[in-house]
Amino acid sequence: MNITQWSDLPNDLLEIIIINLHTKTDLTRFSSVCKSWRLSALPYKNRIILPSKVSFLGPLHIRESSPLLLTESTVYLLSSNLWCWIVKIKESQQLGQHHHMIINPLSPFQVHPLPYLFPKVLNLLQLQVFELTKSYTLQYSNNLNHCHYKVALDPNLDCPSLMIVAGGVLWHLKLSQDKWSTIDDMESQLSYQDVIYCRGKFFAVDEFGRAVVVDSSTLNVTEIASVISDGNGDKKNLVEFNGELLLVDKCRSVKVEKFKLYKLNMEKKRWVEIESLGDQILFLGEDCSYITSAKNFSGCRGNCIIYSDSEFKIYNLDDRRFVPMNQQPEYINIFNPFQPPSLPHYGHNYDAEKEIV
Repeated sequence: MNITQWSDLPNDLLEIIIINLHTKTDLTRFSSVCKSWRLSALPYKNRIILPSKVSFLGPLHIRESSPLLLTESTVYLLSSNLWCWIVKIKESQQLGQHHHMIINPLSPFQVHPLPYLFPKVLNLLQLQVFELTKSYTLQYSNNLNHCHYKVALDPNLDCPSLMIVAGGVLWHLKLSQDKWSTIDDMESQLSYQDVIYCRGKFFAVDEFGRAVVVDSSTLNVTEIASVISDGNGDKKNLVEFNGELLLVDKCRSVKVEKFKLYKLNMEKKRWVEIESLGDQILFLGEDCSYITSAKNFSGCRGNCIIYSDSEFKIYNLDDRRFVPMNQQPEYINIFNPFQPPSLPHYGHNYDAEKEIV
């Protein structure tokens, strides 16, 4: 039997492979196999060019005459022979030059100054790179200040679109057009808190836990989960994990800070509380949330939530208590393994740039 070389695979088979590669990292790996594969991947690179200017958001930007800037950041898990760590990178163009910026892993802000001993160059050819998630933000193009909106992107090549939460309202914009549309849903209007894009659709949740799915072509709204009877938390966040939709309910009072986790039951249209994440760590960010295994990080245990609240904290789902991350040096290494534990670590509002090769 003749053995077919990788470079001789038919174009129609290569196309099937390419359309199932959902990250830039996977596409880069595909392109590096051989010349024919690299040529096959060319039409699929830079599917949506970001950053990109979009129109200002109607009456909420009545004082702003300049358009908004849609930006993208990517959260990577980097692995070497010695350790694994998480880094968040934003690409930008400035004066015709291509730049990479290190972003706070739990917020949309740039890191400045970078932690002591952080390498001046990251050579990705010497590391294993896994893409965990992407985050999207809107900034004012005249001063680059961030809009405090939740932003989700539908990357459909034929008609890419945005959905955001602004002032508790769901707004939708096709990137090929200049007009924002509000989502007609009076039951949760003015009370939405988060929106994400997964399974080819937009999912949103309000402050009471009611969740809906929005069709990006028709903008029809369908309720997929009713209000949570005991969901008295202050903040609701959505996160996708292994194809399932999870809800994080954060409750904070003067003396108590706790989280509840729920998994969506699509058939019964309700949230089902879950007690444990197993060996997983949930990273709860301002602009995106993501989950990965604690086994990636030496000395760290799973079934916890890492979040930022003026400082980085760890909430243990086993005993329902939180501890500042600076009291757990092994967890600091998740974001910067080069840094001695006694030195200052990532804070909330930083700004810097380093070289990525």
